[in-house]
Amino acid sequence: MSALTDLRAVVVASSPLARAGLAALLADQPGITVVGQVSADAEFPEALDVYHPDVLIWDMGWEPAQQVERLNDLRGVPVLALLANAPHLVDVLPMLLGAGARGLLLQDASSEALASALTAVALGMVVIQGEIAEQALPQGLTASGALNGDIEALTPRETEVLNLIAEGLPNKTIAARLSISEHTVKFHVNAILTKLGAQSRTEAVVRATRLGLIAL
Repeated sequence: MSALTDLRAVVVASSPLARAGLAALLADQPGITVVGQVSADAEFPEALDVYHPDVLIWDMGWEPAQQVERLNDLRGVPVLALLANAPHLVDVLPMLLGAGARGLLLQDASSEALASALTAVALGMVVIQGEIAEQALPQGLTASGALNGDIEALTPRETEVLNLIAEGLPNKTIAARLSISEHTVKFHVNAILTKLGAQSRTEAVVRATRLGLIAL
């Protein structure tokens, strides 16, 4: 993606009507160009070679678990998954995130929300709609973000650092943004990884979004 105005999106869905509907929703959104519509049963390597998308928006339908393994065919292209607000939604969230989905929105999201999420996902961020995050909250996590004794709560400064990590910023830029030293940023990053039980910055962001600690 050479610039935000050049964002190339491909719509994926089993239903032709769903594909056409999503393409129509995004047609008037600035900075988004739908360059193709692909069936969920298509051969993705061939489709990617044809369209060269920056991001995919995928309507997972009512049985998202059946689509998860197809995410492995996407060669690292970021995916925004659209989900039905079904009772079993919480069960598939770890599966989708583990398979590489970078964004999770409900199917009734507005065109503006879709466009914003696509842009964020294409830039490497993780985006999870609030309603989905609420359903995914563990029993020990309250809606206010207070953690139980199993996970130590993040400090306000650590939450600031975590949000900047989610924007893809390096330690040097985070230090400048918060007017603190790079050494202090490293200290906060290590504390965040330890508290979330994460091995990398990316894993920390994914875990935090699943817990509802950050909203992107």
